[in-house]
Parts: sequence; structure tokens; C-alpha cells
Amino acid sequence: MEDKSIIADQLNDLEELMLPKRRTLLTWWLKVFSYIFLFMAVIAVALYPLMFVLDTSYNVSLYGLESNDRTSVITLAVLALFVLKGTAAYGLLFEKDWAIEAGLIDAAAGIIVCLFVGGYAMFSRGAFIASFRLELIFLVIYLLKLLKIQPMWKKSRVSTN
Repeated sequence: MEDKSIIADQLNDLEELMLPKRRTLLTWWLKVFSYIFLFMAVIAVALYPLMFVLDTSYNVSLYGLESNDRTSVITLAVLALFVLKGTAAYGLLFEKDWAIEAGLIDAAAGIIVCLFVGGYAMFSRGAFIASFRLELIFLVIYLLKLLKIQPMWKKSRVSTN
């Protein structure tokens, strides 16, 4: 009876070793953009308090939301989006359990903002031609990729190096 337990434990260990590492599930473009957005999130979080200390404003924009007023709601929304993107990027790059969920929230928020900005631009100008945001295509591809790797991410193992 004890032999069966030992064999079962060894099979479980072997099965775990055969699972892919999470890092291998990420495509090259997903890694590149994750590093870019992680860097941009750090810069955004660092620059926001500096705007008040130095009494200056910087132009911030993401997904068509643009502002150069440090006290505007749009500036805070852009900052929040960058923090969300940075959080998802950190989770993906460092293979966290919550990374895919953060990425899905990031992609969904980006799609919603792009659609809102496009719709707002269409109705505020009185024209019936929708403003198409190119980011929308990349966000849908990002969303689909995350949905595709989600089951394997949960089963896979974290890289040791």
C-alpha cells in the first residue's frame, strides 16, 4: 500500500515538471509591451507628485484621453489606467497567480475607454462618423491572447531562475 503512495507522489512530481513555465506562455510582443508599460507606470506614478512640487503640468494621454491639467479628473483617470497597466505587466513578467485576471481587467478597461472616447468624439462633434482608435485592435488581440493562455497559466509552474 505504501508503494502505491510513493508511486503516486512521484507521478505527481513528474506531472508538475512536465507543465510549462509561465514565462514560456508569454509571447515576445507581450513581454516587450509588459516591460514598456511597467516602465511607463513607474514614470507616471513618479511624475504626478512632481507636478505639484515643481508647480508644472505635463501632457498625459492614453486611449484618446488627454489632459495637461494636473488637477483634472482625466489626468487622474490616465494615471489610474497606467497603474492598472503597470500592475498587469508586473504580474505577467513576474509570473504572479493573479496576473491573467489583472490583464483581463486591464484589457477590458482599455476597450471600454476606447469605445467611450470614440463614441464621445462622434456625438460631441455632431458628425456620424465614429472615431476609430487603433489601440482597440491591439487591446482585442491582448484580450484574446490572455483568454487563450489563462487555463495553462493556472496549471503551469513559476520559473525558478
